[in-house]
Amino acid sequence: MRYFLFLCLYSINFSVFSSTDNIPKFKESLVQAGDYYVGDVFGQQPYEKHTNVTIKSFYIMQTEVTRSLLDQIKNWAIQNHLVQGETIRKINQEESNIAAANVSWWDAVIFSNMLSRYSKLTPYYLDKNNNPIFERPKDGIVIVDDSASGYRLPSIFEWQIAARGGQEALKSQTYGTRFAGSDQPDTIGWFPTDDLSQQEIPYAVGKKKPNELNLFDMSGNVAEWTGEAFNLDGNNILYYYCGGSFIISDDSLANCDIHSRHHKRPDLGFRLVRYAFQP
Repeated sequence: MRYFLFLCLYSINFSVFSSTDNIPKFKESLVQAGDYYVGDVFGQQPYEKHTNVTIKSFYIMQTEVTRSLLDQIKNWAIQNHLVQGETIRKINQEESNIAAANVSWWDAVIFSNMLSRYSKLTPYYLDKNNNPIFERPKDGIVIVDDSASGYRLPSIFEWQIAARGGQEALKSQTYGTRFAGSDQPDTIGWFPTDDLSQQEIPYAVGKKKPNELNLFDMSGNVAEWTGEAFNLDGNNILYYYCGGSFIISDDSLANCDIHSRHHKRPDLGFRLVRYAFQP
């Protein structure tokens, strides 16, 4: 389903590894707190004078979560009895930095809590008894702890502000580019080609030009889940995902889709954020 937003509304490095003792450290980029414009207006505009969204400071992964990071954290969670299952074999080096895909919203939420626990941060997603979620609750109820230090999916506002380049882009007057870092989508992201010659799986992350926050693939490669809900009829809760992909082009970073929490696609992945709490 397509929902075009008409709203007037930090980096991660990883290597190939063979055991959970070598889960890679990752860097993040900071998106500074403040008032921002979010919406479908692009080009040279005085965006700082037409703000409509206020956000807190947060850190965001430079790249989309990769297969290697996803599998290695899952292995750690299994070995530490957070979840049940068989450990996942190490993938080969050629595949290790490919963006993870076929990931449901539930998968992303559970992984967020796993990574938080591994990183000694407070899990963000809880069940109705205020216990961290490491498997999908039977009743489907998810409560968020907005005071938690742990990883989570970004709101749609946070995602779009980060994709536009935040304060750095405002200073360089590039906040109005249609895609994350450029008006030319092929320079910053993987999208379908006119001759349909693109590969049939996601690409390795970080191979194109980053935006002003040093964020890669915010436009293209895999679309990215957000934590933003769209309540369809009181019972059916859908969630936004943004950015376009190597299968589906977008006209701009303001285009987002919605789907159910169980939905999976070969071009749908995610990246995570966490609040930048002051000491």
